[in-house]
Amino acid sequence: MRVISLGSGSSGNATVIQSGGTTILVDAGFASRILVSRLRQVGLAPGSVQAILLTHEHGDHACGALALAAAYQIPLVSDPLTRKAVERMPISPESRAVRNGKIEQVPLDVGRSTRVGTLDVQSFPTSHDAVAPCGFLISGSAWKVCVVTDTGEATPAVVEAMREAHLLVIEANHDRERLLAGPYPLQLKMRILSATGHLSNQQTSEALASTLDDGPRWVWLAHLSRTNNTPALASTQVRDYLRSRGLGHTRIEVAPPGVGPTWDSSALWNPAPPPTITS
Repeated sequence: MRVISLGSGSSGNATVIQSGGTTILVDAGFASRILVSRLRQVGLAPGSVQAILLTHEHGDHACGALALAAAYQIPLVSDPLTRKAVERMPISPESRAVRNGKIEQVPLDVGRSTRVGTLDVQSFPTSHDAVAPCGFLISGSAWKVCVVTDTGEATPAVVEAMREAHLLVIEANHDRERLLAGPYPLQLKMRILSATGHLSNQQTSEALASTLDDGPRWVWLAHLSRTNNTPALASTQVRDYLRSRGLGHTRIEVAPPGVGPTWDSSALWNPAPPPTITS
């Protein structure tokens, strides 16, 4: 299994997941031309993407979905409520194509599962101010990746999915003190801090600590706010918290606004061949 971040943050989010000849895109939160450029930058033809999975309808996760799907005949996989919300985005030729049935829609209710090529896709609910927000646990033949961004709480469903993953992509959106002291209007601060907002560095640390005994060994911190967080601050806070609880073995990386990082299971573990039995 190979996972590539095409960019993560308040300005846009998109993650490529590949396994067994199947390539999917989780979220498409950049303009279509940027998504095409970044796919090509990592050696992928846009037409090789076999599905676009949407976690929710907010622009930083879905603004390029319709145009990319229309241009390259890529099915859209989402909860029906999310699909309708995306279709209500400002009218464009691409959105008209969706309404005319020219883009394949694959309904996936939050909490249900489906199969895309060689990948099993399990949707689970998150806590965010969208119509049907979700995360995804995606399984190949031997490896699993969990993508959970835009959630104000690590709910039981979120924690359960986290525990099953080898690689976890999870938001560490803000430092609480930095957010409260920062320039955002009070109403926006309260939205971010609410149970349907975004996870802070501390909340992410606590969620990880509750799962890492039997959970992921590789973690990408995603969806960092440029105003209320920094990569160094997020990674330091999370690492220090985990080390204080004897969990310093966890590999922590930060997904930047641009392309990178890449996680490749073939470079991590190769099973030894079975022993030769002689009589």
